[in-house]
Amino acid sequence: MENKKTFGEYVSKRRKEMGLTQKEFAEKLYVTESAISKWERGISYPDITLIHDICEALGISEHELLTASDDTQSRNSEKLAKKYIRLVNTYRNVLIFLYGISLLTCFICNIAVQHKLSWFFIVLASELIAVSLTLVPLIVPDKKALITLGSFTLSLSLLLLICNLYTGGDWFIIAFVSFIFGMSLVFLPFVLYMVYLPSILLDKKALLYFSAESLLLILLLFLCNLYTNGSWFVNIALPVAGVSLLLPWGFMLIIRYTHINAFFKCAGCFALTAAFHYTIQNFLHFILKDGNSTSVFQFDFSTWNDITINGNINMIVFFVLLLVAVTFFIAGIVNYINMSRPNRANQG
Repeated sequence: MENKKTFGEYVSKRRKEMGLTQKEFAEKLYVTESAISKWERGISYPDITLIHDICEALGISEHELLTASDDTQSRNSEKLAKKYIRLVNTYRNVLIFLYGISLLTCFICNIAVQHKLSWFFIVLASELIAVSLTLVPLIVPDKKALITLGSFTLSLSLLLLICNLYTGGDWFIIAFVSFIFGMSLVFLPFVLYMVYLPSILLDKKALLYFSAESLLLILLLFLCNLYTNGSWFVNIALPVAGVSLLLPWGFMLIIRYTHINAFFKCAGCFALTAAFHYTIQNFLHFILKDGNSTSVFQFDFSTWNDITINGNINMIVFFVLLLVAVTFFIAGIVNYINMSRPNRANQG
């Protein structure tokens, strides 16, 4: 605490600001009026067990009492916090009122016009989407992002299902899988970071993400093939998707699971991109032309016409990618040598 005189003056000042007499102050603390007088005259300190009651009676914090000074910054912060809480509560209550009024209006109109509930469920699901984005973050105490994302996903999926049933369609499964594929493509890394995973999977989040996205892509292609009564899934979609996935999978494996320096990783990624760029067009041509393996990668740098211009540009891109890969590989060797020298010196 500060010295007794300063402490007494501060207690006296706060007591008067609260509009209390020494007698009234003493009654609140269950002490004698003379004890209050001694505190304020700087003769003695109050018992430590009374600190909480004194602070409550004077409307101050324990820190303010012990330092015998007003903590203006803390008071302002506390006022702002209370103001923010009131604002949030008002915002929440207004939204609940508006959502409730709009739902009630649609409910009455649907019953009055069609004598049954039909399009009302579309409105309900639509408002659930809005609720998931505006109210759920205010209501849930923990893991707001994860629960908000989950509620949004469920409400939008429900809207798709209701619209499908209302229109008598058969497209819900494709729409649902497409939606889940798109959402997981963006948000699954964050979900894997926030959810609990067994210890065996903690260092395999990238593998889980790529596996899930690959399976969802193949499932979506399979469902589209079924929906169109096609026969292109096995002989076209599956091989094209499989080969196309080699590039992102290769990037992930090189970057995440190889124990080499960053230069070697960049070299591997650029080399893989060069190989993919060189082979993918011929592969697609082979698949889409029913086995016709005529090359579409024709090039002749001495001739730039309609036949060779595409091949020339592709070869330039290929050589540039290869050159960048070689450059990073050389930089990786130099980096490895420079990192090895201090270790050899220490061993010597």
